[in-house]
Amino acid sequence: MFWLKTRIIEGRGSLEKLKKEAEGHERVLILSSNSMKRHGFLSEAEDYVTEAGAEVFSITGLPAEPSVETIEEFLPKVREFEPDLLVALGGGSVIDATKALKVFYDAPELEFEEIAFIDRFSKPKPVPKLKTRLIAIPSTSGAGSEVSAASVLKKGGIKYNIVTPEIAPDVAILDPRLPMTMPREVARNSGLDVIVHGIEAYTTKVANDFSDAMAIRAIKTVYKWLPLSVKGDEEAREKVHYAATMAGIAFLNARLGLCHAMSHKAAWLGPHGLLNAIFLPYVMEFNAKRSDYARRRYAEIARELGFQTAKDLIEVVKELNEMLGVPTLGELVDEETFMARLDEMAEKAYRDGLTAFNPVEPKPEEIKELYLRAFYGRG
Repeated sequence: MFWLKTRIIEGRGSLEKLKKEAEGHERVLILSSNSMKRHGFLSEAEDYVTEAGAEVFSITGLPAEPSVETIEEFLPKVREFEPDLLVALGGGSVIDATKALKVFYDAPELEFEEIAFIDRFSKPKPVPKLKTRLIAIPSTSGAGSEVSAASVLKKGGIKYNIVTPEIAPDVAILDPRLPMTMPREVARNSGLDVIVHGIEAYTTKVANDFSDAMAIRAIKTVYKWLPLSVKGDEEAREKVHYAATMAGIAFLNARLGLCHAMSHKAAWLGPHGLLNAIFLPYVMEFNAKRSDYARRRYAEIARELGFQTAKDLIEVVKELNEMLGVPTLGELVDEETFMARLDEMAEKAYRDGLTAFNPVEPKPEEIKELYLRAFYGRG
């Protein structure tokens, strides 16, 4: 099956389309990152909503990695305003937080623990039909949250997913002026996230021809344009911005694998895209060694990039990381702190729902070994 709920509006200046989208609504709530306020895009969005004849209320100051506590903190403000349209203006975290707020605003009887995918061996309660429309306007180019049916939230330094078509945004507005504001490091980390989304989506057990097309286009675009995007090139930023959404469409349908499971459970260590980039070559080597299917799929990606084999692709990923200054895990955390949480991370990554889609079923001790290799930077 292949599906996409979100209508996509793209192009320079497309933020203006918010005016048409807000027409017919009475109260519009905008959740925005501080950077969107700072760069003037929040006030631009507020003006479009006001021009559409709706009352607007904005909330800023969401943390970079939203937690269950963040949602509990902001929910009373949402309920008090009673919006009939939600707008998420910011990075993947802002969009994920807005999705979660939509769930608990529209269905106040639900608890996070009962609807989240805590692990793949337990079945969460289904989310009922939700009524409030959601528009996502991403300012970073990585998460793909503007088209996905998932909201990722932290609880105790570990990330868990709420997954339901009910939270896939109704509209995504991709205005390339917004990602021009990304600092170099954010452009790097989010762009690396796109490559990981593409490679993992292409090699899961449920990948199909349609998701493959989106995944390959996203991988090729980021491979070509990310180094320039990191330097702030406008055309490159635009290309990577659209590629992030393509990769989001790919993993919406084909899901993700072990690399994401590991980075979700190591969320306390650093930014999500950076962790994904660190783990990816080790996970690829692990999969390629144990699965003909994974080897064949990696080789197909390699040929699209002008190389030949799975081994070539792993080298390409390592070289890209090196060129962009991706550290080892050991540079992010001291050994004692890391070792104290290693067993717990490996066990939880093994139980993560995305591990089920990985081309190879890993054992907890194998995941532990992958964490160690990433920590020490062992080849």
